[in-house]
Amino acid sequence: MTQAKNPRNPRVLAIAIDAAEPELIRRLIDQDELPFLKSLLAQGHWRKVKSPAHIGSGAVWPTFISGVEPSAHGVYGEWSWQPETMSLRRYQGRGLVPFWKELADAGVIVGIFDLPFMPTVGLSQGFEVSEWGPHDRIAGHTSAGPEKIVRLVTGSPAHALSSDRLDSEGPHDRENLTKLASACLRGVELRGTLAARLIAETQPHLALVNFTEVHHAAHYLWHQQEPESAAYSDEKFRNPPPIDPSLRDIYREVDRQIGRLLETCTDETQVLVFSLHGMRPAHGIANFLAPLLVEKRFASPADWRGQNWGGRARSLLASAKRHAPAPLKKLYYQTLPATATQALARPTMLPAYDWTQTRAFSLPTDQHGWIRINLKGREAEGIVEAKQYDELCVELEQFLRTLTSAEGKTLVRNVVRTAANPAAALVQQIPDLIVHWDDAAFASPLRIRESSVEIEPEGMKFTGQHAPDGFCIVRGDSMPGPAGVIQASQFGCLISSVLLQSKQKP
Repeated sequence: MTQAKNPRNPRVLAIAIDAAEPELIRRLIDQDELPFLKSLLAQGHWRKVKSPAHIGSGAVWPTFISGVEPSAHGVYGEWSWQPETMSLRRYQGRGLVPFWKELADAGVIVGIFDLPFMPTVGLSQGFEVSEWGPHDRIAGHTSAGPEKIVRLVTGSPAHALSSDRLDSEGPHDRENLTKLASACLRGVELRGTLAARLIAETQPHLALVNFTEVHHAAHYLWHQQEPESAAYSDEKFRNPPPIDPSLRDIYREVDRQIGRLLETCTDETQVLVFSLHGMRPAHGIANFLAPLLVEKRFASPADWRGQNWGGRARSLLASAKRHAPAPLKKLYYQTLPATATQALARPTMLPAYDWTQTRAFSLPTDQHGWIRINLKGREAEGIVEAKQYDELCVELEQFLRTLTSAEGKTLVRNVVRTAANPAAALVQQIPDLIVHWDDAAFASPLRIRESSVEIEPEGMKFTGQHAPDGFCIVRGDSMPGPAGVIQASQFGCLISSVLLQSKQKP
């Protein structure tokens, strides 16, 4: 049932398709496989979306949520470097103030459903639901509010991704890939059903719903989309079994559920369907940066005799985890709750360094290479003077850009400096250098010219990785027209301007 028209009471329905690839969306629209998105596009316009995906996928949603750039909010991944303790900390969401809090404080009824990295703010009306079928597990459990929403969510069928750690061993693991794809397909349907109920129950002025299933499935199934990509030239991709349902089936089901959500709004409702970043071919995660920086004497490992007993225990645990057989690792992650594995992961994710001899070091990552300068005045044990910062960054960048494999293939596509000068670097929390890898960096095993480092990429089960650009289909007249690009940090202001316009009128 559609809502009654009320031009004095504007409404926004914003639907995110997390990590949906813009080129694939356009292709499926042109092939009439996404009829509801095609209809929306015919009534509106297509916009390109830019986000800080060049820093890391973990920076994307916090930027959307807070309306500020990563240099200000400091979030770039699930784990962040803490310079005051020279250690890592799991993201908790406590430092982000979401743009919808101001709306709720102004009396706007807000409904937020499953945005990655979202903090809950204790809404007294509307709804907020997090980690219901998540791709990224932060808290490790579903949370919801207000109280009537808790009852509605707990009384609905559970999403398989809320409790099960569906995984695969790679493109030939047909059994587990089929389970994962089927759970994602079913999850899209369940999400559409629950979102429609939440909207009907609370009648929000802003409903913001995120479909996480495309993101989760694409990491494992992207080789179905671009089988001819050079990223899949490895023997492991020869004659991979077909997976049913396919990734396209999941996209099609998202479109059907978008049609279902469109039935909850009027023709006057401002509608946005968007992704903040896309997806592209890849195979694994390059993980050679840490040992390479040690080999080239940018970093220095802590001597065993110089470590205390706690440091030695952490080193032994890290070594045991690295060398554990794959079946044992799988059992470990299936058996222990997410909170337990996160607690055990923290002390073993970063090698033990001798900070008195370490100028720059690599941070653990899920995509790009991240380098942090051990900057004096910022890091508790920093040794690099501010006047040496630029020189060291240039030295690192020049070294990285010359890296090639033993076969002569370029390993680095680009290096991004995140601080314009030492003064800016002193107050920022994000990495100082972001390394974008070329395809050759994912060779298995990787041999680097003029280096003894030889290493296998991590996460070889993943065949899709984040791409930088997103998209937005806009239906309605209240937002800017088709010219230009929407920045991820702008969405909150654009949505708020629509919802607060009636309150600003006499």
